[in-house]
Amino acid sequence: MGSNKLTAIDETECSSSSESPENSFLQPSPTKPTITKTYLNKGKFMLIVNGYNFQFKNFNRKKTIKFWSCTNRSCNVILHTNFDDTFIRFSGTVTDHNHLPNPADLELRDLKRSMKTRAATELAPLKEIVEQEMRKALLTGEALAVLPSASDIGHTLKHHRGKLTPALPNSSSFFIPDLYKRYYNNKERLLLHDIHDSTLEINELENARPAGRVLVWASDVQLKLLFCSERLYMDGAFGTSPP
Repeated sequence: MGSNKLTAIDETECSSSSESPENSFLQPSPTKPTITKTYLNKGKFMLIVNGYNFQFKNFNRKKTIKFWSCTNRSCNVILHTNFDDTFIRFSGTVTDHNHLPNPADLELRDLKRSMKTRAATELAPLKEIVEQEMRKALLTGEALAVLPSASDIGHTLKHHRGKLTPALPNSSSFFIPDLYKRYYNNKERLLLHDIHDSTLEINELENARPAGRVLVWASDVQLKLLFCSERLYMDGAFGTSPP
């Protein structure tokens, strides 16, 4: 009798009636597992249940239930949730995964997401962001065992940092935002000289204007260190070197 009832159930039409006394025995456990969301690229997200990852697969015919499949392609476990992503049940007779869970995956995904967010919105050095977020995350031993090195993670963050960096101009006639003219909470100057800006142009000797565009950045602290130094070192591919 029990096996016949299981066969007669239409999984695609499963709704609140599945919680009735007649169908309650279908649940593998009276305690519903906890579902955790983690976001992926392009605004998509997946669900994590007991260390197993599930990605959205489809809706039922009435568009009242979401179906989620295990991200391991060889695993046939299907998860049913409502539109609020609350657990309803596992689908069919396959409720056990054919592989081990990976609880460290959620920790690493959350860590990388926080790093990417900071890399795309802050100007702090990438290595500094990586080290700060790694200390803040308090990862478990399982996550630390598979965590890439700080230098490897920093290399992958360069793409996200590129979103913050302006594109290379096609000509020398480009606009410089105020963000790159001042620093220290916009209180101190940073851009000292710009040929295309009369307020920043320095031409005390009335020399001929050089070709192209010359930009000079330096903070007052850097200038003080420069003028107070007894010895200067220079590096670069200079066509001519200063005396």
